[in-house]
Amino acid sequence: MSSALPKGQQTAYQRWEMMSFGDARPAQVEREQQVAKVTMAEIAAIKEQARNEAYTAAYKEAYALGYQEGQQAGSAEMQAQSIKLLGDLETLKANFKSQLERAHDDIGEDLIELATDLASAMTKHQFEHHTEAIMEIVKEAIDLLPAIHQPAQIFFNPADLNLIKELMGNALEKDGWRLMQDGHMTRGGCRIETAQNLIDATYETRWARLSEALLNARSRNINETS
Repeated sequence: MSSALPKGQQTAYQRWEMMSFGDARPAQVEREQQVAKVTMAEIAAIKEQARNEAYTAAYKEAYALGYQEGQQAGSAEMQAQSIKLLGDLETLKANFKSQLERAHDDIGEDLIELATDLASAMTKHQFEHHTEAIMEIVKEAIDLLPAIHQPAQIFFNPADLNLIKELMGNALEKDGWRLMQDGHMTRGGCRIETAQNLIDATYETRWARLSEALLNARSRNINETS
């Protein structure tokens, strides 16, 4: 037998209680569904955020790695270029030093040649205006002989021959010297010929020896300082 009372016999409290119980179930289901929907949306958002964060982290890591590798590659390339540049500079330095030494040698030889040419010109001028200079040349040439063996001859430029005869011709002839002229000789020198000796004191030979002595002295100085 059913214990349910007809609606007309139910009290107001019984009707409200049952109505409240029956009406609450659909609302609760709807709220639970909404909560479920919100929860799923939040989960999806969290997953999306996680993917984005993972992507961003991976991108940053890859970028940092690539930047580091790029820096290392760039540094290695710059180092290689620096080494090559230093090598080129050393080669340039060596070439410049070699060229400078050659130029120094050429300049040194040119200066010596210029100096001897100037001295030669001054000496010629001296012979023309200081006639006693030829006397010193003759005396020095005779002093180089260990002994005078006949026949003994002294050759001069024609102009110097006349001068020598005036200055010391008698003394030379008294010592057994014959004074001769040579039209091919330059003023400012002489040539001595004896039976056993030949003394070349001509102007050209004396200056050639002087130039050679200067060059040899310069070469010795270069070798000592190098």
